[in-house]
Amino acid sequence: MVGGCAGEEAAAPAPAARPDAKAPGLAAALLSAPPGMKVAYGPEAGPFGSLKATKTGLEAMRQAQVEQPGCAGAGQLDASAPAVRDAPAAVVAFASEQGSITEALIALPEAFPKPPAKKCASYTATVRGTKVLYKTTELRLPRLGDESRAYLTTVSSTGGKIQIGSVAVRHGNTVMSLLAVGTKVKATGLRDQSRLAYEKLVNAMK
Repeated sequence: MVGGCAGEEAAAPAPAARPDAKAPGLAAALLSAPPGMKVAYGPEAGPFGSLKATKTGLEAMRQAQVEQPGCAGAGQLDASAPAVRDAPAAVVAFASEQGSITEALIALPEAFPKPPAKKCASYTATVRGTKVLYKTTELRLPRLGDESRAYLTTVSSTGGKIQIGSVAVRHGNTVMSLLAVGTKVKATGLRDQSRLAYEKLVNAMK
């Protein structure tokens, strides 16, 4: 998942992705709508690169002219890599007036997002002619699964600020990605939602 873009594009219904043998099981392990939120997109299942959310995120990255090469999508899975692109996956997005939450589950036995490079802690990009500043810090949330990482990115432009909270968790051969987007993303809320998502994943995979 890239930058929470799925939540921003979520209102439009998506065509079904090509079926995959493992994808339906992953879809059953996705979160249900959190209190006060409604399903905005999905669930959609299929190869990760074929999902609407993935395509939307990649297109957003292509449109951004980043001053620091390699920082767009830092800390996230490389959806253009063949092993990631072709992996069975499922995604769902929820929205409310306060923001959005997007969860993706990807069957990946040998891949996990790498930490962002130090140069990516703060960088600028030009998006559709507008200068945008990205500042990312690591969040010290309780560990989940075999390994986990969490980050908070503040995105600032002349139009205002938004925050993107991201959590990646590995459970066996499955990678869980959770993105929360809003004007203010609290670490406690991100912690609680990621724990609920992880618990549902574990129970569904038993």
